[in-house]
Amino acid sequence: MSTRLTIPDGILEAAGLTEQECLVELAVQLYAQRRIRIGHALRLSQLTRQEFEQELARRNISLYSVDDLNDDVASLKELGRL
Repeated sequence: MSTRLTIPDGILEAAGLTEQECLVELAVQLYAQRRIRIGHALRLSQLTRQEFEQELARRNISLYSVDDLNDDVASLKELGRL
C-alpha cells in the first residue's frame, strides 16, 4: 500500500527545504519519536543506512533507545543470561 502526500511548493520554499530534505526531516522526526523503525525510516528518507545514521548523529539522536535496552534486558533474562 502506498499513500501520496502533496506538499505545496510554497510551503517547502518557506521552510527552506527541497523535497528530499523534507522526506529526510519527516523520517528523522518519526524515528526520533519511535513512531517508525529504522527500516521504514530508510525507505521514507531514501537514504542508505550509513547516511541515515550520520544524519541522526548530526542531530544527536541515538539509534539505541531506553526501550531498546529494556527489551534486550528482558530477552536476556528470559534466556537465563542475566
